[in-house]
Amino acid sequence: MKKGMIAFMLVVFMGSFLSFDLMAGKKGEKIIIDPAAAIYGTAFSLKVVGLNPGEIVSLSASSTDARGVKWESRAEFKADKNGLIDPADQAPMKGDYVEKDALGLLWSMKPVNIKKEMPYSNDREKGLSITFSLTNSKGEITTSELIRYYENPEKKLSCIQLDEDGLKGFLYSPDMDKKYPGIILLGGSNGGAIKWMAKAIASDGFAVLTLPYWKYPDLPQNLVSIPLEYFLKATGWMNRQKPVQKGNIGLIGGSRGGELVLLLGSMFDEFKAIVAWVPAAHLWQGMEFTRLVPCWTYKGKSLPFLGSVVSEEELKKFYTREITSFRQYFEKDLKRLDPDLIKKATIPVEKIKAPILLVSGTDDLTWPSAEFSEMIIQRLIKHGFKYDYKHIKGENAGHQVFIPDFIPDTFRSFNGGTRKAELRWSIKSWKQTLLFLHQYLDN
Repeated sequence: MKKGMIAFMLVVFMGSFLSFDLMAGKKGEKIIIDPAAAIYGTAFSLKVVGLNPGEIVSLSASSTDARGVKWESRAEFKADKNGLIDPADQAPMKGDYVEKDALGLLWSMKPVNIKKEMPYSNDREKGLSITFSLTNSKGEITTSELIRYYENPEKKLSCIQLDEDGLKGFLYSPDMDKKYPGIILLGGSNGGAIKWMAKAIASDGFAVLTLPYWKYPDLPQNLVSIPLEYFLKATGWMNRQKPVQKGNIGLIGGSRGGELVLLLGSMFDEFKAIVAWVPAAHLWQGMEFTRLVPCWTYKGKSLPFLGSVVSEEELKKFYTREITSFRQYFEKDLKRLDPDLIKKATIPVEKIKAPILLVSGTDDLTWPSAEFSEMIIQRLIKHGFKYDYKHIKGENAGHQVFIPDFIPDTFRSFNGGTRKAELRWSIKSWKQTLLFLHQYLDN
């Protein structure tokens, strides 16, 4: 081989070697989300790796809600000596939030070019998608996506529609050929079925029936005089379903539904675990505020309840946002009403024959769920309740302390709590709810 050709090949080889060596030594910038795609409510960690030590970068989060409104947040960070950014351990230099917080880029998100307070409109079919973007010191952009779905898209849940004997609902389970602990999920003052939440809970290994009982086709359109027999009938139906472990059924309810599950547990022995999110300690009036009407009945009779008539003038103040909390009405009623009536309307939670989990927010503006939950705990202690019980009290959280939607509403009226506290406590309470249900329902 000629010397010239040998020299040329040597140069090419050395050039290739140097190129490979430089590529191997280069640190690739990455946004690491763990887990990136998971079931609704699953917590995650967020880190940026591969930066130059001391490099100043911008980290942002963005998401478009179901109405097409774009939400964003942004913060500037300085990489540590290892070229790492971990928002859980590092405060941003500046941005939409300023403290160490793994969730800071979520709870600080706001709608773009919209100044008014508003809710983030969740897509209750597809779930949530949030894009995290890193802009380095050279202006280069790296992205990564966080996805939370209600059921695994690669393994859909089984569903049985309930539409018989006056009952309505949807029963979700991971597999029709296996049996799972059963759960009846009951909503509150919004009414209707809660399919998305039932799917998320079922995805964790349960057979979940979302059972609407008002504000649903062919069911009562007002939360007034709802017969408890409806729920007993639904429990019987659950016990006959193929994917349900017969006699192994728990209850979950939020707000008025939290009040309801405690009432059902206190009157009937069919349930093996009770989860009451932001519940009441008493039975309250039906939702016709200009007149006193019962919410619950049994055997054709109204159950004792508390409440007061709201004037038309006060109702107008709700609609115009002059009043942004219902809490004061419940507190006033407990002070002014006849003690004998309060005693009769108190839910006898000590009669429940199952473990109880309570979740509340100390800044709940719908009603004082933390105080109500403490009343429940004190009653259990007083009567020597022999089953386990637990109260998760979200400090500075509001009425949605149990709903881990990841992007809290900027609109806090009637909900209460800070966005930061709501996100932190909702993720925690969701996880604790699932652990509680597994602990007491798994055979």
